[in-house]
Formats: sequence, structure tokens, C-alpha cells
Amino acid sequence: MIKTSPLLRTLTLFITVFGCAAASFAQGEASGGRVPTTPTKPKDTSTAPKAPTTPKRSGALDNISGKWWTTGNDFGASEIVITQTGANISGAITFADGRTGSLNGTLVGKRLQHTWSSSDGNGGSGWLELSWANFLGGPWRNQRVKDGSWTLNRIEGQWCFGGNRSRARRVTHDARGQLTIVTEDGTQEEGHMEGPYLFLDLNGQSIKGDMFYKGNRVDFANGFFWTWCGR
Repeated sequence: MIKTSPLLRTLTLFITVFGCAAASFAQGEASGGRVPTTPTKPKDTSTAPKAPTTPKRSGALDNISGKWWTTGNDFGASEIVITQTGANISGAITFADGRTGSLNGTLVGKRLQHTWSSSDGNGGSGWLELSWANFLGGPWRNQRVKDGSWTLNRIEGQWCFGGNRSRARRVTHDARGQLTIVTEDGTQEEGHMEGPYLFLDLNGQSIKGDMFYKGNRVDFANGFFWTWCGR
């Protein structure tokens, strides 16, 4: 028979008791004996499609105040001077044939819901979309016209020759589409509008310009171009 020392017997007993206590503690944790301080969120294993999130719309409104050149079927050439107060829009229309009119509406986001009337008793309602900084367009209708449409082009303002801000020219127009252009050195030139096209009338020639609304730019037939410099 092998004799063990009292010290060895004491050490063996301590190891046995400590092992049982540790096992009991581990069992208590596994059975929920301790509440974790930061519960973990279960992983979503669902394959169901998630509902799309709705992007937040900026509270800032676009400013469409100023003079616009208008064209459209069953509407005619005109200029309209728009005044914006918050989301409320009012406008004074002067047609190329001498008639006058008014526009009233509300701008929500980039869409203008409006009604308009003219001095000869005509009128209508519809909406205009601000697709680009220099373009408004959309449909209108009344009892006689079911598929009317019109566009508003922002021509009046400063345009930079070749995109150069040191060569800005100030452009304005009247209700008949006649343009007045003052260059950076004070020289006055002329032009005119035909529908959505801008023409420079220089030295007996008429140089056509195509509006590239998305780029706020006018490209001329002679290879030159203007870019919008603001009002």
C-alpha cells in the first residue's frame, strides 16, 4: 500500500472541489444564469425581399424667379416673368401678339402645379417640371385643348463665351423673342429666338444656337459655345 503525505492529500482534495465548482458555474452560465450586458441581435436569415427605403427629400426649393421664354403647341410664343415666394409662384405673361396673362401655382420639389389665363379669355391648368436649371416643361389642358404642352427656357442672364467667366455677356429678350446681348467690353449685339433655338444676328448673318439644357450650354453652328454663368 502506497502512503501519501498529508500535503499531497490536501492538494488532491482542493483540485477535486475546485473542479466541481467550476463545472457547476459553467453549467449555470449555459442555462441562462447570467444575463449578458449587451444582448446580441439575432442574425436575419430570412430570404424575403426587404422593403425599399424612401430617400429623404431636401427641404430646399429651387428658385425659378425671373424671366422665361415660352413656346408650346396651342400656347404660342411669349415671355413670362415669374415671382417666387417660398413655394408660391405667380407670373405675368406677355404674348408675342400683344395679349397678356397670368400664372399661379405651387412648387413642390421640382414640379409646379399651376393654372394660367390670358386676356382673351383663354386659360388652362397643368404642371411644369424643372428638369434642368434653364428648362421647365410639361402638359396643360382646358375644355378645348386636351393635350397642350409648353416649355419655358431661361435665356435671360449671363452666358460665358467658351465657358470663360472673364468673357461673360448679359442677355435679355422681349415677348417677341428679340435678343439684346451686351458683351464683356460693353459692345451691344442682337439676336432672336425661334421656338427653342437661339440665333445671333451678326454682320448680316444669322448663326443658330442649340440649347443643351442638361449642360446649361448653347452650341452655335460656327463651333463656338456659351455656358450659363447665372442671373
